[in-house]
Amino acid sequence: MSPMKPSTKIRLLAAAAAFAVAATGAPALAASQSPRPLKTLVGELHAIPSWAKGVLPAALEPASAPVQISLALKGRHVAELRRLVAAVSDPSSPSYRHFLTTAEFNRRFAPTVAAADTARTWLRRSGFVVDATTAGRALVTAHAPASTVGRLFHTSFGLFHVAGQLLRAPLSEPALPGGLRSVVSTVVGLAQNPAVSDASPSPGYLNARPCSRYYGQRVATKLPKFQGKHQPYAVCGYSMHQVRSAYGIDKVHSTGRGATVAVVDAFASPTIGADVNTWSRRMGLPRLTSGQLTQQVLPGLSNLPEVSPVVDPQGWAGEESLDVEAVHGIAPRAKIVYYAALAGFGLNTGPYEVGLEPLILALAQAVGDGKADVISNSWGGGNDNPTPGDTLILNAITNQAAAKGITINFSTGDDGDEVASSGKRLADFPATSPGVTAVGGTTLEVGKAGRRLSESYWGTDKVPFDNGQWDFAKKEDSGGAGGGVSTAYAEPAWQRGVVPVSEATYGGIRPGRVEPDVSLVADSTTGILIGQTQHYADGKDRYGEYRIGGTSVSCPLFSGLVALAVATSHHRLGLVTPTLYAKSRTAAGRSRLFYDPVAVPRSGGFSTLANVRPDYVASDDPTSAVVDSLRLLSNPGTLHVRRGYDDSTGLGVPRAKAFVTALSRG
Repeated sequence: MSPMKPSTKIRLLAAAAAFAVAATGAPALAASQSPRPLKTLVGELHAIPSWAKGVLPAALEPASAPVQISLALKGRHVAELRRLVAAVSDPSSPSYRHFLTTAEFNRRFAPTVAAADTARTWLRRSGFVVDATTAGRALVTAHAPASTVGRLFHTSFGLFHVAGQLLRAPLSEPALPGGLRSVVSTVVGLAQNPAVSDASPSPGYLNARPCSRYYGQRVATKLPKFQGKHQPYAVCGYSMHQVRSAYGIDKVHSTGRGATVAVVDAFASPTIGADVNTWSRRMGLPRLTSGQLTQQVLPGLSNLPEVSPVVDPQGWAGEESLDVEAVHGIAPRAKIVYYAALAGFGLNTGPYEVGLEPLILALAQAVGDGKADVISNSWGGGNDNPTPGDTLILNAITNQAAAKGITINFSTGDDGDEVASSGKRLADFPATSPGVTAVGGTTLEVGKAGRRLSESYWGTDKVPFDNGQWDFAKKEDSGGAGGGVSTAYAEPAWQRGVVPVSEATYGGIRPGRVEPDVSLVADSTTGILIGQTQHYADGKDRYGEYRIGGTSVSCPLFSGLVALAVATSHHRLGLVTPTLYAKSRTAAGRSRLFYDPVAVPRSGGFSTLANVRPDYVASDDPTSAVVDSLRLLSNPGTLHVRRGYDDSTGLGVPRAKAFVTALSRG
């Protein structure tokens, strides 16, 4: 993620086919040779993505190209598991928070050892190399040349232009071999998802000056006025002391000791331990103790020719540094386990861009391991049209997590309502899943004494400074927290009566799951300071700090807050959204637990809240020229800002002490 660019969270790029013509004429199998199609296994599942239907491929996938797939194995007693999840997550149920241990879950619900053996045997006999089996045997991952994969699944592959990328997809509907039907529910990886890209600063990044130590400290008196007055310079980046003070976290009598937070990202930084300790010392926080932070690179996904098991390609270390430091800043004694997904085989968009599948595999591993009480995910994106296979696997993962008491949190994205980036209103998957807490973002104003002055929805427009004036003709979207209603998931029962009907049915759809659930600071104009070893213009690698934003900030901050509640209650909390919505059904209950972000007035079509932000032309060179821009803050687009729940900030911003107390007591 980038501290200065519009989209500050890694995001799933929206797919758009380059051209549409007649469908390709891939050879059809004779009826007697065709095994049962995948789509007959799980309802509407299709392995050919929408962007490859009715479109000629740009090329055929080379026969020798490596393709990595995952077989999702069938769990047992699925209906019973769904009932258990509902009961342990419902505050009114006598089974509330009576979670299963990992061993208990595996005995009752996980795929059998025999099923995993069958899947691995089939793959090996078919010419695959088996890479890994996730904890709990949910997924078996393997790779083989494209020709071998095509033979097993009775298809062939083409390469398609999608959103500036070249992606693989089957040319005919794949079919599952008869010998796998009894143990496999779906196959992931036959088609590639558009890449989840990370734009974190690989070269060094430096905040340009001047900037403010607290909100409104310095005013840009030498630049033109806006709304009749000179505007303040953006903050240099809030310290963790300022964040903790603003949200009342220092009043919580917990350090997170006894809780474990997992962070799921891609790749792994070789300097993360030293960076976190340097940052902690400078922030006045405890250093990491021995074993407090561990990294786990998924087995079998690290054998790519272009990367080593522990690397920092293309700035993904910035995302890891942010997530780990945000969790540590809120819950400094909690353990942190970092799960590193690596790029899948055959990704044609560059060696360090990561598709959705490896990240889902990493999440599956984290849930299957059962080590963590809370899992923070700062990835996903503007694509609320997941494939049935992705939905099937994510549902299995979130059900397992809820049954075991693991809380899964996802950031809601950094493109607001997505209208500016995709041309239509979209919510962000996987945050749209009812099995996770969707964390949105705000613009936070922290005053001189660390006091929370005000907070509003994060939605920013950028106005450049040109020819001595603010050039409003060149105004452009500069990011915002994701929100809106899902078209893929129906409205969960726990949102009914709290979420306005108009928001759950926006666009004339059936009532859908609305995001976010909660929000915290995310605007990069009022972002936080993180520390990371970077490569600078002078050719040297060294530690440096910079301001960063995005819902990649708000999600790990919230995950740290949940860790405080876990440590306070001395037990896991599981799926927390039913509890949060139940406690927010009255205005008094909601206001006790949450700050309600304010609606910022508009004048002349523009937000009246603005900051001036200077940036170096060369982000790693303090001698380079500085360019100024005016940032118009708190623009919700088509999202709503109202009292109580809204689809811009959800239930609101947690009041730390009351929130932790209420959540820990249930």
